[in-house]
Amino acid sequence: MKSIRYNSSQSTFWRAILLAAALVLTGIAYMLFEAQWLRLRRRRLVIAGLPPELEGLKLLHISDLHAGAFGPAARAISKLDKASRRAGADIVLFTGDMTDKKKDLRPILPLLAEIESRYGKFAVLGNHDHGLRKSMTQIIIRRITGRGILGRDDIPSEAVEATVALNRELLAQAGIRLLENECASLMTRGGTIQVCGIDDVRYGYADFKGTARQLDRDAGLHLLLSHSPDAVEWIPGGFYDLVLAGHTHGGQICVPHPTKGKILLSSSGSNFGAGFFHLKGYTMHVSPGVGTTFLPFRLLCRPEITLLELVSA
Repeated sequence: MKSIRYNSSQSTFWRAILLAAALVLTGIAYMLFEAQWLRLRRRRLVIAGLPPELEGLKLLHISDLHAGAFGPAARAISKLDKASRRAGADIVLFTGDMTDKKKDLRPILPLLAEIESRYGKFAVLGNHDHGLRKSMTQIIIRRITGRGILGRDDIPSEAVEATVALNRELLAQAGIRLLENECASLMTRGGTIQVCGIDDVRYGYADFKGTARQLDRDAGLHLLLSHSPDAVEWIPGGFYDLVLAGHTHGGQICVPHPTKGKILLSSSGSNFGAGFFHLKGYTMHVSPGVGTTFLPFRLLCRPEITLLELVSA
């Protein structure tokens, strides 16, 4: 009778393979879970010279829904209504990429309409809201060959205009005013606030000078909405008190680092991740966003809507 030899090294190898596979699957499952784990984050923000009547004003910042994108982010979007009711916002501000490329806002229109605000809801467009985006393939081709479909000139203007017109109409149906290089003034608590919005800067639709010419210097607070935080390169100091932006998804997938806290694997080409940035006479808040792009995952970067409560210095 032949004896069977037990190969311990082979058994250890397969155990390691199974353990690695289990860890990968667990990691994927968690990242899918985090992508739908929406939170309402409350932050206090000091605004120098804020008029007393605007003390405690609450701004709800929402960005990058990417409605229609593949993955679990739709679950995060479905929680917007409940989270926004808890916020009790005075003004709701959307900073672009409401849709994912040419996807339609109609499926989430009732949800957007139910988001409550005392004084109004305002939005600007992002690149996806124009039907423009950079796919991973396009980025790789561009980096290798120096050529690729990355600009607004590569897509027929008629198609872009049709996409924008549809989004404008649908946003209006949800009670959201779209700001396209323009400003809106509103009275709140006896004080005047001016909300300005510039069109997408990365594809050349922004008009900074034209928007600035509409500023009312007597307003007690000046807000500027921009999809990309890189608009700060062209925003003159002393014009706005607070700039709100999105686009970066906060990195979306972040890796822990012993000294840097975490490394952002993607910030959509921007130098800004998420949170507050104090710049040449104003503060900018960059939202980590609600949806996802490219991959349906999030890691150490929960989807978020942010309630900013303004206080004087």
